[in-house]
Amino acid sequence: AGIMEEAVFTPLKTVVCTSATLSVKDSFSYWLKPLGLSERDDRLSLFVFPSPFPYEKQVLLAVPTDAPLPEAESYTEFVKKAVGDILEISGGKGLVLFTSYTMLREVYEVVKPRLSELGITSLKQGDSERSRLLSLFKTDTASVLFATDSFWEGVDTPGEALEVVIICRLPFRVPTDPVAKARMEAIEQSGGNSFMDMSLPAAIIKLKQGFGRLMRRSTDRGVVVILDPRIVKKSYGSLFLETLPKTRRSVKEENLILRDVENFFFS
Repeated sequence: AGIMEEAVFTPLKTVVCTSATLSVKDSFSYWLKPLGLSERDDRLSLFVFPSPFPYEKQVLLAVPTDAPLPEAESYTEFVKKAVGDILEISGGKGLVLFTSYTMLREVYEVVKPRLSELGITSLKQGDSERSRLLSLFKTDTASVLFATDSFWEGVDTPGEALEVVIICRLPFRVPTDPVAKARMEAIEQSGGNSFMDMSLPAAIIKLKQGFGRLMRRSTDRGVVVILDPRIVKKSYGSLFLETLPKTRRSVKEENLILRDVENFFFS
């Protein structure tokens, strides 16, 4: 906050900050607080503009209600099968996002042979330099990219090369991260709630970034599948859903979701 005040807000007469992921349910408070600003600051004018993209017509958001919770032993096995099933229907053209490289590797090793039999190329973060992976992903329109943290943002793949985004787990930060831990302790010491004031809004913004990989221009269309049932089973899940753009939705058991995904692409 001090650095921003000294270097930006005081010396400059006008500052414009813009992004698709600054707000959580139309509130900017999570983003403003670390900068030493407040939504009640008389220097601020805050605006939220609707997206020009036709999400309601061209995007299907699917959540399997029968998925185990992420802490369950059966969760990774469920993800392995679901990822393979979805990508088989779409013929690849997918970005699979993880919050853990360990889980990424486990799922990749199981799904890759299945996709190979269908002529679908599997690309894994870590096997090559980032820009090369993205170049291969864009040029091979039947490929699938398995990736984690940094690929939740900055991936711009319009057109048929990316028609499915699979988010395997809600992107809550690892609580052992020293910077995150220090910030959470500071929030608690000042009388706040570290989960509601930091962990949850940070995860919501990260999810928005991952969701945003799908539609890069108004003619794009496709499916976003979130395999973490907490988004519909936990009380805080509604905040995630309310912050995402309005889309067509399929919140059902996995076998019914697969049917909806197939109908979306081929009917």
